[in-house]
Amino acid sequence: MSEASIEPDYQDMERDPPRVPAPSGMPGDDILFASRYRIQPGVILPQLCTSSAKAYLASDAEDSQKILYALVLDRAIPARHSAIVNAKGIVHEALAKPLRWGRVSWNDAGREEIVIILPQPSGPPLMPSLDATIQPWMAREIKRDFLVPILDLLRRMHDERVTHRNIRPTNLFRNVDDGTVTSGQVYSAPPGYEQPAIFEPLDRVRCLRLGRGVGDMCDEMFAIGVTIMLLALGRNPAADLDEDELLHRRIELGSYNAMLGTNKLPSELASVVRSLMRDDAHERWTLADISSWVHSGRINPSQPTPGVRADRPFEFGDRLAFTERELANILTQDWDRAVRLVAGKEIEHWVDRSLKNRDLAKQISECAEPGPKGPKQMSSDILLSRVLTLLDPTGPICFRGMRVIPDGFATVTLSALRDRKLAADFTELIAGKMMNFWHEVQPRPKTWMLAASEVAEKASIYLAKTDSGFSIERCAYELNPALPCLSPLLKGSAPLQVRELIETMETHAGDGKFLFDRHIAAFLGARIPGSIDQELNDIAKARDESAMRISQLRLLAYVQSKNSSTMTTKLYAMFLKHLQPVLDDYHNIPMREKLQRAARKAASRGSLNDLVRILDNKKNRSWDAKGFALARRRHKQLDQELYRIKTDTAAIRRQATKMGQQFAANIACVIGIVVLAVLVITRTG
Repeated sequence: MSEASIEPDYQDMERDPPRVPAPSGMPGDDILFASRYRIQPGVILPQLCTSSAKAYLASDAEDSQKILYALVLDRAIPARHSAIVNAKGIVHEALAKPLRWGRVSWNDAGREEIVIILPQPSGPPLMPSLDATIQPWMAREIKRDFLVPILDLLRRMHDERVTHRNIRPTNLFRNVDDGTVTSGQVYSAPPGYEQPAIFEPLDRVRCLRLGRGVGDMCDEMFAIGVTIMLLALGRNPAADLDEDELLHRRIELGSYNAMLGTNKLPSELASVVRSLMRDDAHERWTLADISSWVHSGRINPSQPTPGVRADRPFEFGDRLAFTERELANILTQDWDRAVRLVAGKEIEHWVDRSLKNRDLAKQISECAEPGPKGPKQMSSDILLSRVLTLLDPTGPICFRGMRVIPDGFATVTLSALRDRKLAADFTELIAGKMMNFWHEVQPRPKTWMLAASEVAEKASIYLAKTDSGFSIERCAYELNPALPCLSPLLKGSAPLQVRELIETMETHAGDGKFLFDRHIAAFLGARIPGSIDQELNDIAKARDESAMRISQLRLLAYVQSKNSSTMTTKLYAMFLKHLQPVLDDYHNIPMREKLQRAARKAASRGSLNDLVRILDNKKNRSWDAKGFALARRRHKQLDQELYRIKTDTAAIRRQATKMGQQFAANIACVIGIVVLAVLVITRTG
């Protein structure tokens, strides 16, 4: 079991429904987390569930007075790590702070879930659902009970560099004691992911849900404005509108008019909500503006810049566009046709003649030239993406199926991770330097743009390589520190840390399963202290299975050295079994037997470094190779001598003559001795 604390030291996702675990048994079958929190998987709390997480009743074994709940996350949608870590520094009673988070064993089958333990709100949500009807709030209630605590909370969160991005009536709760409003959780998903479309400003609502970005106070103000509208009316005036149609109306009429429709807000609130819901962020009320209204009642409504509408609409399919933003929106709805269109001069001429914007028309005509910071090669897709950015500079970067605000680059990699087409789009978007181009055309730079540029630069480094341990998988794990390893080989396991992954690999090694794929390689590359890029490169360059296993062994040995408390006796045994041919490659039999004895002796320690020193010892290999080379040379020499002897006929004749002469001499000598002996015997006889 993992016990990740809140301390800092501790395929198409857009279409796929969130995965949440089913109840596991009866209410009495509690699940123990972090040795103290009991989760009841049979008791679901619907009012606290989200689109990516399910809420279960929980309790604290050390403090029975606490009323808690556990959020069980969709592992493919990581928790907001920065918000969890920084929440401890936000001193405010309106914020629900996580008590513990991490992975927990969910059932006997080995299934693991990632959970966050939170205190339950002391009252009901302001609206049970966005389709519900409630008693409308009075202006003084909105000020006193909602805005006073929530604006102060946003101020404190801003000081800690944490955005809320989850403000909506279903995630705000009213205390039963004093009627004040407290915030629900902001930790279970990336910023903006949980938000229904009506609470997101136009520049972010058009993004993929995982590409809406971290956001800033301007985005919080928009959500505040929509929330006030719903509370004042007692219902959602746009509940019956299709999201696509509502978006089209918002672009055409403005968000305030499109959502409110024919409904009427109290006069005291109408100008406030209108000022908070301006579609141009620089015209939207700031935190200081709304705070001034709350405390003094003075209203200084923002004055919108009059929009320029064309005297002749641009026709694209069955849609008409009268503004640059409208044109950008309808072009993205049929990308292939828009690519063919942008190759001509129709858009440039319409902007020049119908919108009377010669400067923009000139920019469109020149954007096909890459420039020093542009792509090496200008494709038709990059050209269209540039034109769309010029038409709607504050909107998302659009590239085929990819829609993302630059500060959402980190989390949008999760969409690309499960959709190959989106992965290709994201890769080309980065290679096409669209981040640089987007920054260049911004009318008003924002503070988060520098950080977003750093993220894009980091992504470009890993996307440049397609080998295991790099590419989109490496981007996802590098840029999302709370993302568990998503390797399908891990089955039900959800390791958040390297130590947990090694433990999981050790467990499966006992079943004879060798776990290693692109996800595991990328996860290790992103999470291990230091760089293992060289080891990953060695794996990619391996020419046979033994070389690949040796490279993997070296990598895991390094990983284990950074997590020395983890013993891997099963992994050791598995590697030794798979790498027996490496030992068999030694030519010196005594050396081979010595290494085999050393490998068996070291197995009980479970240190992969020991196995590396035995199997991948360059000194031993060099000694064996030199000895084998010397033996081969001596063998060759003997073969050559034998061959020479067998094939030299003159030498054979000389040798035969010499041997014959020697034999004849020996015979003659023997005969002489015999004759002499006979003579001696005869004479003496």
